[in-house]
Amino acid sequence: MTDRLIRLMRIITLVQAKPGILARELAERCGNSERTIYRDMDALSAMHIPVTHLGHGKGYAFIGNFALYPLDLTDVEAAAFAQLRILMKDIKPLLPAQFETAFEKIMAAQYKRNAEREETMESAKREAWQPGADRHPMQLEQPVFLTEILSAVMKQRSMQADYYENGKEEQGLQIDPYCLVPLENRIYLIGACQRFGRIRAFQINGFSNVNLLDNWFSKERFDLQAFMSQKWNLNQDSVQIEFRIRFSERMMERLKYEELPVKPSRVDRRNGCMHFKVAIEEDIAFVRWLMKFEEEAEILEPFYYRDVLRYHMEQWLMLYR
Repeated sequence: MTDRLIRLMRIITLVQAKPGILARELAERCGNSERTIYRDMDALSAMHIPVTHLGHGKGYAFIGNFALYPLDLTDVEAAAFAQLRILMKDIKPLLPAQFETAFEKIMAAQYKRNAEREETMESAKREAWQPGADRHPMQLEQPVFLTEILSAVMKQRSMQADYYENGKEEQGLQIDPYCLVPLENRIYLIGACQRFGRIRAFQINGFSNVNLLDNWFSKERFDLQAFMSQKWNLNQDSVQIEFRIRFSERMMERLKYEELPVKPSRVDRRNGCMHFKVAIEEDIAFVRWLMKFEEEAEILEPFYYRDVLRYHMEQWLMLYR
């Protein structure tokens, strides 16, 4: 598990435990800067974790009934918590009447979770280590080539990559990447797989060794709605990306009188932001429209579109060094 993923999980736990927690306290508890916490919050929003800022000085909280469940104590945390059993006789007069039963329930839940985790790991090992297998199963900690993949989507360039899913690795796949779809806290790449001659959905975290090719492709014949309906049976609203864009004050005023490619779903004039719900197949066209505003438009969400713009800027700078 990467350091950032560990930190994101810790942030979720801290916000759940203390609604209204400030970025300053999150930074202190996580050992990072407030700027890093703001970036992490953008990442959580992009993953559809319903965390929101309550306003100046009011901190962060979850929207609705979201919760991190069940208990996810580490082995060290569980061992430390179990030590309470030894101390309980001495401090029992100081504890609430129902503390002992609550303690037993927590320990029982943790025991159950550990048993299920061990069973799952054993099952995974049996599936991965099949007779005749000549390689180790791929490690869980894989680099995410999100920036490179999104760049390939924007440029309509084919890519070559290795892909691993469900204990099976496919090496040297050539893919025409059509679009990215955020779904159920995961990001999928929808693209044409040249090896099998069909449209496929790939989990982003399954990719490794991603390289952009010089081949340009067209996706005019690709019907995303038909593909999504066939694979996941989703309605149209489920395949939209929610963009939050901050414009300069001058541009906010100017856009009042312009015809926009997408009607804003919300306008926050106080913070100079517009919210847009963009059909997934139109995301690249929307980003290209934003690029014409240069420094007067900033993508705040989803965060990974910021990464791809930064990647493009670095590529442009390299041309003029």
